[in-house]
Amino acid sequence: MKSSLVAYRLRAQRLAGDPLPDGAAAVGHLGAVQSQLHDMALWALSGRTGRTRAELAAEFDAGAFVRTHVLRPTWHHVLATDLPDLLALTAERVRRTMDTGANPSGLTPAERHAAADVAVAAVRAEGPVTRAEVTARLVEAGLAGPGGAWTSVPLAFVLLEAELRGAVGSGPMRGKQHTYRPLDLPPSSRTPDERLARLATTYVRGHGPARPEDLAWWASLPITVARRAFAQAGLRPVTLAGVDLFTLDDGEPAADDVPAAMLLANYDELISYRRDPGDWGAQGTDAVLRAQGLVLLDGALAGSWTRAETAKGVTVAVTAPGRPTRRVRAALEAEAERYGRFVGAPATLAYASGG
Repeated sequence: MKSSLVAYRLRAQRLAGDPLPDGAAAVGHLGAVQSQLHDMALWALSGRTGRTRAELAAEFDAGAFVRTHVLRPTWHHVLATDLPDLLALTAERVRRTMDTGANPSGLTPAERHAAADVAVAAVRAEGPVTRAEVTARLVEAGLAGPGGAWTSVPLAFVLLEAELRGAVGSGPMRGKQHTYRPLDLPPSSRTPDERLARLATTYVRGHGPARPEDLAWWASLPITVARRAFAQAGLRPVTLAGVDLFTLDDGEPAADDVPAAMLLANYDELISYRRDPGDWGAQGTDAVLRAQGLVLLDGALAGSWTRAETAKGVTVAVTAPGRPTRRVRAALEAEAERYGRFVGAPATLAYASGG
């Protein structure tokens, strides 16, 4: 990807330029933040705010933003106020995915809905509750689960149904366990076209110049619906780095200020674009999805990183091709130190040549 486009997207994403004040502001700016791995999703928010893991975790526990299944569908951090519009656009498509084709849950739609009724009632009455506590309430209600037991997959489908209703979302952490809290959100008050326009505007504002194909992938929308969303939003066409895109502004690329090195979360929103060959350098998209953390050198995907925390500190281990220049090494050291500040521990960088 050409550096001018990377710079443009870094600034739109607030990975460069002025930071946002807190995690909720970052989540709202991006529209949704992929969050399978809770700590790494908080690291992604830290890159846009400068906040520590403890500060962002406290925001999440207090309900400043919620974690739920809403796009593709996988875990995302979203603002509760944005969730009704998103669910109105995506919930039925997710349900159709669950009800057609292979069904690993072993539940019929009727069974899933009945169990979700019980789960929602339990969360409303007792929340925040853990998965184990939800399971206990299902058994008490006489719902034994497929094969006589509630294993992780059918339970996940039940809780996903509860989330798609806007009734529950992830609650505060209880040690290392996630919980569920009641949301009971009102339905969206906007028209379908208003929801589409808002979605496209939010996506492009928070992610930078994009194509309808990018929004279609990100929000699990048919491409025809994504194109309609762009049209409803009144986005401006622009060509950057030889790519035809749409933007909210005049499309003039700003000065090239791509950092020498960046350590990103494995599902950072910076990579949430349609996966075209060559978009992220020689390593390719498959490496992006497999890596535990992403190393970008001069805006191109160049390797991976892991972290190991002990009582004495944290080791940030970077693997990338070749020997780093002094400029890149200094940038990687600074990124490792930033991760140390994030977790509140001294950080050590370890570099290995690979690939």
